[in-house]
Amino acid sequence: MSKSKFDAVLDGRRATTHESKVEPITPDMDEKRGRGRPHGKRSNPDYQQVTIYIPRALYNQTKITLIQEGGKEFSELVEELLTERSVTKG
Repeated sequence: MSKSKFDAVLDGRRATTHESKVEPITPDMDEKRGRGRPHGKRSNPDYQQVTIYIPRALYNQTKITLIQEGGKEFSELVEELLTERSVTKG
């Protein structure tokens, strides 16, 4: 069987893998690092995704304002406004 052009790379990789000491990941290390992204609203059962239509210019200006005010999310703004409205009506 003829050698592949990648055999040299694989042989080098195998040699370094066997020589280096790899420390196993323990659950304690895993918790300290905080692997992956934090869970978002999409995976939270307390939230429901909805679609709305608003003028593009209004949406763009709202995004700019939210960024200038510290990076609040658009959904947080909508939640605040709807909560405020239901409290004043209720």
